[in-house]
Amino acid sequence: MSACIAASLTEKEAQLLLTLIQQGACVNQPELEVFQQLGLWLFSEDKKTLIASKKLLRLRQSLNTDLDAVAAILATLAELQTVWANIVAAQLNDAAARNDVQALSEQITSLGGGASFVLSQTVLSQAQSSKSLGASLNPTEFTALENFVFGQGAEQSASYPKLLRVLATAAKLIDDSKKLISETNELSPIVQGDVTSHWLAQRLIELPLIMLANIKSYVKNGYHLNCLVQAPRADLNDKAIIEWLVANPWAYLLAQIVYTQDMWRSEQVSGGLALEVDSSQIRHFMSPNVIQVVVTTHTGYEVSCGSLAELILRVLDALEIHLLTPLKHPQQIGALNGAISPVIGYMISAKVWQFIEGSSQEIPQYKTHSGFARIPTSRLGTINFARPSKHITAAIREQAQSWANELVGLKI
Repeated sequence: MSACIAASLTEKEAQLLLTLIQQGACVNQPELEVFQQLGLWLFSEDKKTLIASKKLLRLRQSLNTDLDAVAAILATLAELQTVWANIVAAQLNDAAARNDVQALSEQITSLGGGASFVLSQTVLSQAQSSKSLGASLNPTEFTALENFVFGQGAEQSASYPKLLRVLATAAKLIDDSKKLISETNELSPIVQGDVTSHWLAQRLIELPLIMLANIKSYVKNGYHLNCLVQAPRADLNDKAIIEWLVANPWAYLLAQIVYTQDMWRSEQVSGGLALEVDSSQIRHFMSPNVIQVVVTTHTGYEVSCGSLAELILRVLDALEIHLLTPLKHPQQIGALNGAISPVIGYMISAKVWQFIEGSSQEIPQYKTHSGFARIPTSRLGTINFARPSKHITAAIREQAQSWANELVGLKI
């Protein structure tokens, strides 16, 4: 990689990477081509837009901040590796000179695979006997980029913990890029009103967000599923219900869950899916804290699997649709349960979901509203709901069954 490549990268390109990480898409620029082999994005059909890949989302979720992820990507460039590895080498030498074994051990552990960068620079400087190479705490020629990603120069002590993480992550990115399988790296845009263009692999979607007056300025991305959920109008007819679901992907997915539940029940075979709430939540059925997913296996074993958010995350993963969030998986569950809660009220208001309080012996639960149950089999529902979403209903059922079987296996 020539020196001019790193030199041509400015704060502008770093800002584009930051936008890609935060918003899941950014404008394509020729200067970013050097990172293409890392597999961190897909292209739009016209190649003018970059769309974040699952690998980029996982990268962000493995680090503390968005800027740490930007720095890790930049550190895959040889020139930045060199100067940053030299800074780390100087810090390690200092710890060794002080005979601080604990600090040395902790720093090397944090450095991980990035140690190879430091070692290669040390060997090179010794082989060439050059004072201009090797360990150094001098400011680098990339101060502007470093100020952007670290908040100060890389040689400053405040940057050191970040440097260790960044080099360790960059080493893994480079190693993983060698194992990349050639795949389609192009994503088609979402066509307004055409549900067949919505639920495609590699789409991104953010946590559900209720559409309020103060977020009307939210900018939709032509390649991401819309995370905003608009309140349904009162007394929707069949056509309006379908249009509302298609326009609100989170509502559409929740409708698919009760539709799958209804189909499963109608087959009159062993097994099924229940969406239950604790009796303490009866008064809050329009916005429950947590909905519990209970799956009955084909052998009749009833398994309380976990929350609705966990099932949704499993389904999205099976569909290869990715949640655009910096949160790690355990935090995603809590955040999604909270974000889904007010949407349940919309599902009930639209008469897609129905809350069944039940008797004292029955557990309160949600089912398909009788008014919605017939819509998927109508001509309108078949075209816009049942037929184009067969892969969604299949994923919901398969994930529910496999989840229950996993837990039954653990109990045995």
